[in-house]
Amino acid sequence: MKEEIYIDPAFLRKSNYSYVNYQEAELSSVLCFALARNNSDLILHQQRIEHNINSTQKNVLFTAIVDLFTALGHKGDKYKSRMLNKYRKKLTSQQTVFLTKSLAKGIDKNQVVKDLNQSLLNFGNIGKLLTADVVRKL
Repeated sequence: MKEEIYIDPAFLRKSNYSYVNYQEAELSSVLCFALARNNSDLILHQQRIEHNINSTQKNVLFTAIVDLFTALGHKGDKYKSRMLNKYRKKLTSQQTVFLTKSLAKGIDKNQVVKDLNQSLLNFGNIGKLLTADVVRKL
């Protein structure tokens, strides 16, 4: 009996266009631009994460994973868990704890996330809410 390969529909793409032919220096920008246009493309998220594994820029791998978690929202718990387990050693303990907590609930684009670098989907808001007292002091 022949075993069939099943591809999750989330990883199917309408076009056959690939970003693997770009030079290393350009690829990061190209992937970010492509994700900004279509932030639900899981293949692009995966390519961006794989591209950022050995990046010398601080926190770009964490940011790429946060963007993936933000794009998936409450869906894809098993996929997010596999991604976190695969890249856990490349992340700091604080980043790992944050991502572990957000596995089931997802990450909202307005959620406060420290140390984001080049995020496309999360605003990375940090700080306190402005109250009337704070505004008067400004």
